[in-house]
Amino acid sequence: MPKYLAIIRKAEGTDYWIDVPEVPGCVSRGETAEAAKSNIREALLLHLKENQPVLPGRRTADQLTKEELEDAVETCIIEL
Repeated sequence: MPKYLAIIRKAEGTDYWIDVPEVPGCVSRGETAEAAKSNIREALLLHLKENQPVLPGRRTADQLTKEELEDAVETCIIEL
């Protein structure tokens, strides 16, 4: 099963939003962190189906830059 690193973010007054740094443009949101995780899985599947496939697992959480982690509340692994 392919695995992708995702970042969950939260800014004051907003829902949680989540993105996959290895897959530019693949973002989603949810009222809770768990909802955002569920939603990004669906978004990732759709994005990969419609676009050039991206090989998973090239980066780990400790390789993320300070800018990538801005507003981050957690990182997680999304399995397809």
